[in-house]
Amino acid sequence: MVDAVGSQQALHKILLAWDYFDLWGKVDEGGGVFEELQPVPQTFANIKDYVSVMEPLLLEECCAQIMRGVEEGEVMTPHPTVVANSEHREDFLISRLVMQSGVTDLYTDNDLVLICKENPEAENVNTALHALGFCEAHEGQQVLRVKFFLSPDSQAGNLKGTQRAKAMTTGLCTPSSCWWLLRLGNISTITREWVALQHAHLVPFIDILISAKSRAAPASKHLDIPPGMRAAMERECNPSQMSALQAGLDGTPVVLIQGPPGTGKTRTILNLLSVIMHSANKSSLALLQASAAAAAAAAAAAAADGARVAGVAAMLPADPAERAALVEAQCPWLAGRLLPGPDGAVDTGNVRDSVTPYDPLPPGAVHDDCFGLLRRVVAQRVGRAMGPKAHVLVCAPSNSALDEIVMRILRSGLMDKDGANFAPSLVRVGVRSHHSVAAVSLDNIVDSRLGGAGGDKGGKAGAQERDRMRVAILDEANIVCSTLSFAGSSVFYRLSRKFDVVVIDEAAQAVEPSTLVPLTMGCKQVYLVGDPVQLPATVIATRAVERGYDCSLFKRLQTAGYPVKILDTQYRMHPDISAFPSAEFYDGRLLNGEGVLQETAQPWHSQPAFGPFAFYDVAGRESTPPGGASIMNKAEAHMVLVLYRELVHAYPQLRRTASVAVISPYKAQVKLLRDSFKTALGEEAARLVDINTIDGFQGREKDICIFSAVRSPPAPKKGARRAGIGFVADERRINVGLTRARCSLIVIGNVRALQVDPHWANLIHSAISRRCLYRPKPPYAEWMSGVLGGGVSGLVEPTAQEMAAIERVRSRAAKKAAAAGAKAGEYAALDAKGVLADDEDNQEEGGGGGGGGAEGGANLEDPGADEGNGGVAAEGEEDEEEGEPQTLDAAQAVTADLLAAAAAAAAAAPAPAVGDGEGDGGAKRKAAAGKAAAGKAAGGKRARA
Repeated sequence: MVDAVGSQQALHKILLAWDYFDLWGKVDEGGGVFEELQPVPQTFANIKDYVSVMEPLLLEECCAQIMRGVEEGEVMTPHPTVVANSEHREDFLISRLVMQSGVTDLYTDNDLVLICKENPEAENVNTALHALGFCEAHEGQQVLRVKFFLSPDSQAGNLKGTQRAKAMTTGLCTPSSCWWLLRLGNISTITREWVALQHAHLVPFIDILISAKSRAAPASKHLDIPPGMRAAMERECNPSQMSALQAGLDGTPVVLIQGPPGTGKTRTILNLLSVIMHSANKSSLALLQASAAAAAAAAAAAAADGARVAGVAAMLPADPAERAALVEAQCPWLAGRLLPGPDGAVDTGNVRDSVTPYDPLPPGAVHDDCFGLLRRVVAQRVGRAMGPKAHVLVCAPSNSALDEIVMRILRSGLMDKDGANFAPSLVRVGVRSHHSVAAVSLDNIVDSRLGGAGGDKGGKAGAQERDRMRVAILDEANIVCSTLSFAGSSVFYRLSRKFDVVVIDEAAQAVEPSTLVPLTMGCKQVYLVGDPVQLPATVIATRAVERGYDCSLFKRLQTAGYPVKILDTQYRMHPDISAFPSAEFYDGRLLNGEGVLQETAQPWHSQPAFGPFAFYDVAGRESTPPGGASIMNKAEAHMVLVLYRELVHAYPQLRRTASVAVISPYKAQVKLLRDSFKTALGEEAARLVDINTIDGFQGREKDICIFSAVRSPPAPKKGARRAGIGFVADERRINVGLTRARCSLIVIGNVRALQVDPHWANLIHSAISRRCLYRPKPPYAEWMSGVLGGGVSGLVEPTAQEMAAIERVRSRAAKKAAAAGAKAGEYAALDAKGVLADDEDNQEEGGGGGGGGAEGGANLEDPGADEGNGGVAAEGEEDEEEGEPQTLDAAQAVTADLLAAAAAAAAAAPAPAVGDGEGDGGAKRKAAAGKAAAGKAAGGKRARA
C-alpha cells in the first residue's frame, strides 16, 4: 500500500534542509545538490539500484526548477509577514504567518516558499536568517500555515547550517516577529514523482521496467477481440494498427506503441480502449455468446407472456463452473479476485460489489440483488453494449494531449463488441481542462449529482460528501482521464476499485518518475504510446540531462531492445514532405497512406517556390534582444513575412482561413514574427496565422508550415571552428518542426550555419537533389516577385566547395553511426552469452539512451505550452483535502497590532527592485545569493540531500 504521507514527509525533510543561498553558489559554479550524479543505464540490476540512480536526479531537477523560476523572473515579489504562533509537530516546526488581506491568495497549498529576516530582493541582503518552507494550508483569509524543518541534526557536519537552524527556530517561535515571504514555486508534481519512486516496488511488473525483458501471461489468460469488433476494426485500420491493438491480448504487462507523425496514434488509442473493454478469453467468447442468446430468448418469451423479468438467476448457467467461466469471460480483470467458496462455487451474487454498476436498467426489468450481474455478465444489448467493461486510466503528461483524447471520445465514441458505436462512462479529473470537456469533468459531475452548486451542505460535512461522491464516480467510470501528475493526487488513493489497465499517451515526453505515478496503484497492464523521435521530456537541470534523465521510460526500454509496435503508415503529409523524415528518423519505414497524395495536392503547388517542399537559404545574422537570453533573426523574419504576403496575394482563399503556421525553435523569434505580422497585416489578419514554438506546436498540424531555423552565428575567424547551433541540432526538434505541415513545408535558414549538423546537412542535401533549394537576394520582396513571375530562377546550383562541405559532415555522421552500430552488436552478442549480466560498468556505458548532452533538453527556449512535464510550477494542482481549511482561534484572534506590524514592516522595508521585463529582480537575487554563498560557504563541505 502506498504510504504517501510518509514519503512526502521524507521529501520535505530533504528540501527544507537545503540552504537556499548556498545552492545558488553551487549552481553558479556549475554544480548542484549532489557532487556526483550517476548516468541512467539502459537496465538495472534491482529496484534498489533503480531508486539510487533516479532519486538524486529528481532532486537535482527540483533544485534547477526552483532556480530557473527565480532567474527568469517567474517568482513573484516577496511579501512582509508576521508570525502569529508556532508549534512543534513531530520533526517539523509549524508556523502560522499573518499577511495583509488578499496576499494569501497568491500562495497555494504545496508551494515551496523562502522566509527571510530581510527582504531577499534588497541589495547586500544579509542571508544569515532564512529557511525554506512548505505551504500546508490557508487558515482564513489572512493566515498561511507553513511547515519548516529546522532540526540541527539535518545539518550534521555543517556548523553554519546548524547555527542557522537554531537561530531560525528561535526567531519563528517568537510571536509578532516580522519576516519576508517569497513564493518559489509549486512542488505538487515533484512530490508525486518522489512518492511514486519510493513505491516503485509496488508496480506489479517492476521487474520488466528495470530489466527491459518482456514476459507474457499463460496461454489460458490470452484474450481475443470479439468477431464483430474485429471485422469492423479490420475495415478501418491498417495492418500496423491492427498489430498494435492485438499486442497486449497475450497478457504482456508492458506494451510499447510508437506513433510517428500522422500515423493515426489518437485513433489507435480509441480503438485500443474499445479492445481493452470488450476482449475476452477465446473459449469463453463462445460460452458468452450462447448465454447471451439464451438470456435474450428467455426475456423475449417472458415479454410475450406479458410478464416482467423478475430476476436473473434463471438466465445464468446453473453449473457453478460454467457460471465462473462466464464471469471470467466478461470480467477477465477480476481473475484471482472472485475466489471459490467451500462448495467450490464462485459467489457470483456479489460480483456487483467488485464491479460497480453504471449502465441504466433495460426496459421492463426490476432491480434485484443479481441485477448488477445481469448488466455486467449477461451482456444484453439494449441500444448499446451492456457487457462489463474494464476500469481504465488514461494519462498524458499535459492537459492538451489528454483533452485531445477526451474530445475525440466525446465526438466519435468507442466501439462495442459488435462493432457498433457506443459512449462509455467517462470522467476527466484534474484542473485546467479544456472547456470542451467540461461535461465530463469530475467536479461538474459531482455538482450535477449533488444538485446545483454542490448540494445544500456546507462546511466540513459538505466537503466530505463531495469527496465521497468523487470517489464513487471514479469507481463507477469505465474510463478515467488524468494528467500523469494528478494521478498521484489523494483522491486516487481512496478508490476501492483498482485500475485494470493504464494507457499513457505521449509517454516519450515524460521523465520516468512521472510515468511511475499512475502505475504504483497496482494496474495489471500498461500501454506506453508515444514517439521517442519527437520532443523529449522537459528537464531543466543541465547536469541531469547530461546523465540521461530526460530519457523517458519508453525510450530507455526501446533502446534496451524491448519490443515495440510501430504504426508505419502516415495520412497527414504530402509524400514530398514525409520523404525526408521517413528516411532520416524512421529508417525509411514510414509509408504513405492510400490517397494521401490526392488529399494534400493543392493549386499553389504549380509554383515550386510554394512547395510541397522548399528550402530558402537566407544569410541573415542571429541576435539577442536587449535584456533577453533567447535568439532571433530579423532577416529570416522579414523573409517569412514576404513569403506569406506573396502566398496569400496569389491565392486569396488562404487569407480567409487559418491554414498557415509559422514555427521557430526560439521564443524571441516567435515574438518578433508576431509583432511583424501585426504591424504589416493588422491584428485581425495576423490572428489567422498561427505563430508558435516547436514545443508549443507538437501534436498539431496545418496545411502550410513555414519553419524559421534562426541560428546563424558570425563567421569564425580564420583557423577557428564554426560555432554550433545549439538545441536546433536536436533531431527530435527537427523532426517535429518538419512534420507539422500537410500540404506545404517551407524551411528558412542559413545553409552555411546549419550544415555543421548531420541532420541539417542531410536535409540540405535532400533539397539540392530535389531541386528545392532557393537563395533569396535582398530586397526579398523584389526577388520573390521575380521568382514567381518567372524572371528569376532562384534555385541554387551549389559550388563544388559547398557540396564538399556538406558531404564531409554527412560522411563523418555515417562513420560514427556505423561504429556505434558495430559496438551495439558486440554488446548484444556478449549479453546473449551472459557476459554482461552483472557488469555494472558495461551497463552504464550502454546507458543514457537519449540523454543527448546539454542540448538534448536543458535550457530549452519553450518548455511546452502546457503543464505536466516538470515539477515546480509545472502543474500547480492541489490535492483535494477532506473538508475545508478551518480557521483556528489563534488566526481569528490576530490583533490589530500584528497587522499594523506587518504594514509597518512593508513601509519600512527597501523597495523591491523593479525589472525591465527580463527578470531583473531575479538576476539581482541570484547575484546577491552567489556573492553570499561564495563568501560565506567557501571551503565548506557541500551538503548532500
